[in-house]
Amino acid sequence: MNLRVIKLTLSFIAALLISSVCGTQYLFSAYSTTLAERLNFSSIQINTIGSAANYGVYLGKPIFGYIADNFGGRRPFFAAFIIFIGYFCLAMTYEGSLRPSFLLCAFYMFLAGMASAAGKFLCLLALIAKNITSFRGISLGAPIALSGLSAAIYSEINSLWFKNDTYHFLLFLAISAGLCIFIGSWFLVVVPPSINQDTTVVTLEEGNSSSCSTKQNDKFEDTPLLQNKINEEIDIGGWDFINNIDAKLLAITMFFFSGAGLMYINNVGTIIESLYSSHSSSTLPPIYKLQNTHVFVLSIFSCLGRLSIGFISDMARLLFKIPRSFFFILSGVWIFLAQLLILFYVDDLDKLLIVTIFVGVGFGNLYSITPIIVSEWFGTKRFGSNWGMIACIPAFGGQLFNLLFGYNNDQHKRNECTGTDCYITVYYFSSCACLLSICISLSLFY
Repeated sequence: MNLRVIKLTLSFIAALLISSVCGTQYLFSAYSTTLAERLNFSSIQINTIGSAANYGVYLGKPIFGYIADNFGGRRPFFAAFIIFIGYFCLAMTYEGSLRPSFLLCAFYMFLAGMASAAGKFLCLLALIAKNITSFRGISLGAPIALSGLSAAIYSEINSLWFKNDTYHFLLFLAISAGLCIFIGSWFLVVVPPSINQDTTVVTLEEGNSSSCSTKQNDKFEDTPLLQNKINEEIDIGGWDFINNIDAKLLAITMFFFSGAGLMYINNVGTIIESLYSSHSSSTLPPIYKLQNTHVFVLSIFSCLGRLSIGFISDMARLLFKIPRSFFFILSGVWIFLAQLLILFYVDDLDKLLIVTIFVGVGFGNLYSITPIIVSEWFGTKRFGSNWGMIACIPAFGGQLFNLLFGYNNDQHKRNECTGTDCYITVYYFSSCACLLSICISLSLFY
């Protein structure tokens, strides 16, 4: 095994370690209700705190993507410190040592989200996209999948070790996440290609190079505006990327798909609390166990969705020439079906788990297939900046849908609502939004 292979292996393992703690923002619903009760926050306030973590993640991506593209990959030692500060301050606020302001709590979560973006994006996706040129679906899907699994890991730890001790759990979260990013940062490096590597040859993943000149439409059927760039590396970025019609359609669909998904992810704890109060059975486990269970299931299926879609889309494209945009639409269909289920099927806690599974699979598919599409449609040279711009869109979609959920929930709670009455109205809006996005994304497919 030569030195280059060793460096590639160590760098990839370090990326996996860092990514395993860069999805902790999806853990929020496991402790959101206890945080709201302890600090007397309203539904809108607690949704603002949850959205702040999403803002940190998604708004940080274009910043760190630009840095990665223009200054190369960087070891995110600073991210270890920032994520520690974010969760540590949140724990101190919960314990009573710091001022119980929901705006300050939102800022702490924003810091944790920014650190996750730095760890997952600045040197994770950017480095892997530059280090690995073949089978990007698998190589990018693995760390993205692990970032989705981090919430499952921590929710299980919370159930087994901390139970309902939110203060010590947040301290553990701060220390462990910071250490994983710090240790992994030592081994991250961009590995130059070998001297005899022909960087202009189309890889096996992209199809049979001998027939590319006569089968342009088949080879680039999922890159509709770029069919004239067969013999050169695709490089679209900056204003050209912003003005590109495919990029605009991708951004619009991401806004609604991710917004609907984040609304459920951030508020599943509140939904459980509403259904719990109307449940007639006296044998139900404590609310915190149900919340941790749903966070665990959501994270597991998000991980499976992220990991499987890369491999499946690689094979489908290689063997059957099915474009990746098909799987982008499929991810939206999963989220749309989840909205319909919560509208017309779920009326107690026993039926809610299927919605969590659907959202997990759909959200995982969405966040694994979209960066692969961006790297292939617009090139890898400015992948960091391009994906960063697309990836910041969910912050605004999540904020819109979370505020709608919080406002609707607060209004109904004033009337002492129970069960589905507390949240059902907002899911009519999210269902329509998902259906609209599916229609728009069909144009990307064609």
